[in-house]
Amino acid sequence: MHFIDATNFERLLKKLSGEGELFVPVRNEETEKLNLERVEAFPLPEETTFEGYRTVEPLKGFAQLLRFPVAEYPGADLDEMPPADSFPQIVAVGARACDIYAMELVDKVQTEGEYSDPFYKVRRDKLCLIGADCTECGESCFCTLVGNKPWVERGADLSIAKVSGGFLIEEGSERGKAILEENKELLSEPREGQVKSRDEVRERVLKELQKKNEGFPEGSAIPEIIREKLSDDIWDEIGARCVECGACTNICPTCYCFLLYDQTADGEHFQRIQTWDSCQLTGYARMAGMLNPRARLTDRVKHRYYHKYDYLVLSHGAIYCTGCGRCIDSCSAGIDMRESFRKVKDKA
Repeated sequence: MHFIDATNFERLLKKLSGEGELFVPVRNEETEKLNLERVEAFPLPEETTFEGYRTVEPLKGFAQLLRFPVAEYPGADLDEMPPADSFPQIVAVGARACDIYAMELVDKVQTEGEYSDPFYKVRRDKLCLIGADCTECGESCFCTLVGNKPWVERGADLSIAKVSGGFLIEEGSERGKAILEENKELLSEPREGQVKSRDEVRERVLKELQKKNEGFPEGSAIPEIIREKLSDDIWDEIGARCVECGACTNICPTCYCFLLYDQTADGEHFQRIQTWDSCQLTGYARMAGMLNPRARLTDRVKHRYYHKYDYLVLSHGAIYCTGCGRCIDSCSAGIDMRESFRKVKDKA
């Protein structure tokens, strides 16, 4: 662990920006929320902050773009990937634990299984993550319910914690270790009381999270609970409020489903496009002959819960929810996943 003062931290970020695109959390004056913004020039934007809690948008868009071409045809190089150096190096600073852990979960699906998504993998390999402690929590945050803490314990190249005058900084990977080694002149030993100050903030935020989520079921208990209620009419009650907008899946850091479609590129060529898709939409599961195993909205709403808390637990050994709370914030119908699980538990 090292200490880096605020001036030297900005110098470090400036050096890193020379290697690729740099993104930092910037507070929106109107909403008071944090958004990831690309740094085009230094000094950093005035509203840049590494305090607070997670940003509005997740990290997944860096590795799995919202929409991009995967092939153009006819052509001789139809099956050829663009060279790795044509993909940008990305440095995302201030990522919170819930987002970093979400990337680890998606990695299991996209890069570690029988099939690997080459576009995802090359972008993921070129993504440098600098994590940050949460110094507060939002009303919808529930990382503690799924066994996580509001600070980074794994998965980041570097992690920082705000203390007086600067940050405590720790390596989390070989890439992070190399960054610190190359910039050791910017670092010093932690000052007296700084580690204690960091730990006090961590304990305060942890207690706030636990208090906000009193009465909601623990994530580890949910798979067994919902398996007993697969056909219960409680899902009709939950699903009746959904407006099928797909916001919950688009904003979720662990949702990774995509759609492929073809479009005209010019008069002689066509493009195959990959874009995000949502299991909440009517056409998602529709097959030839207009058959649809999840034609009812209730079944699609239920599927999202079971996919994250049952199916992926069985197939990949983990709950695919990190408790970021974005689905709660984005739902125009006011559906709260925590409350839904409490209703199911009460009926179990």
